[in-house]
Amino acid sequence: MFHTIAYCLFLLSLSQVTAWDPSNFTFNPGDNYEIVWQDEFENVGPIKATINGQPAYSPNPENWVFYNMMDGGLQHYVDSIYNAYVQNNQLTLVVNEPPLYNSSCLTSEDLQEFTYGVFAAKIRLPYGKGLWPAWWLLGHDSKYGLRWPTTGEIDILEMWGGSQQPNYTDQFAHGTLHFNNQSYSMNPCIHTGIGQFWQPPDNSSLHNHSLVYWAEWTPTKLNIGVNEFVHFQLNSTAVPNSIEPPAALSGLFPYFMRLNIAITQYAPGPPDASVTWPQQMIVDWVRVYQEKKPH
Repeated sequence: MFHTIAYCLFLLSLSQVTAWDPSNFTFNPGDNYEIVWQDEFENVGPIKATINGQPAYSPNPENWVFYNMMDGGLQHYVDSIYNAYVQNNQLTLVVNEPPLYNSSCLTSEDLQEFTYGVFAAKIRLPYGKGLWPAWWLLGHDSKYGLRWPTTGEIDILEMWGGSQQPNYTDQFAHGTLHFNNQSYSMNPCIHTGIGQFWQPPDNSSLHNHSLVYWAEWTPTKLNIGVNEFVHFQLNSTAVPNSIEPPAALSGLFPYFMRLNIAITQYAPGPPDASVTWPQQMIVDWVRVYQEKKPH
C-alpha cells in the first residue's frame, strides 16, 4: 500500500511539473495596489535604425538613459540603437561577441524613482556561460552624499549563465538585498548581502520562458519572486545583527531601476566557445505599483 501511495504522489508531482505553463500567467500584485508608472515599450520618437527588416526605436527618453560605466564585468556598455532598441512593443538588449562584448545598461536614474511599491518586469533572458543579465533597483546615493551600499541595492533578478557550477546556471534566478547593516550614514559601513535563488518547477532554462520577475517593498518587508512564486522574504523590522529597518529599506531613499546584460569574469564565466552570439534580453514591460490611496 505504501508503495502504491508513493507512486501516486510521484505521478501527481510529475503531472504538476509537466503542467506548468508560464505563458498563461498574468501578474497581479493584489487588490490594494494600483499602477503608478509603466513602460509598455511603445514606439516613441523617430525611427533610429532598421533591425531584422523592421523599424527600431530608442527607449523612451522620459524613462531611460544609457549607463556607460563599468560595473565589474567584462562587457563594454555602449549608447547604441543596435544594443538597446524598441520594436514590436518589446525592449531588446543585445550583447555582442568577444573581445569587446558591447552591451547595454539602461537606468531610470533622475527620471523615474520610487519609494516603496511593487516593481515588476516581464523578461526573457539570454543564456550561456558567463552571461550575467540583471533587473535591479539602486538607492539614489549621490543625491544624499552617500555611497553604496547604505542607500541599498535590490537585485530582483540576476542570472549567472552556464551549466557547470551548482545553483549558478541558466536555470537559477537570484534575488538579493545589499545594505549597510550598521548605520544610516557611511560611518560605520558594514556591507551585508542577503539573498535566495529560484529554479523553475520543470527545471528548464530561464531562457525558455518570458517570466515576471518582481519585488514587493513595504515599510516592514521585502519579498522577491518570479511569477506566482515567492522565493525571498525579509522582515525589515527584525534583521539579525542589524539596525532595524536597514537604511536601504527605511524609505529614506528612493530607488531607480536598471536593466542590463553584463559578462562575468568570475565563476561560472567567462564565456567560452559554447556560447552563441549575439545574446538578447527581451523585456515585454516594466511596471511599478503602489498601495492605493484612500479616497
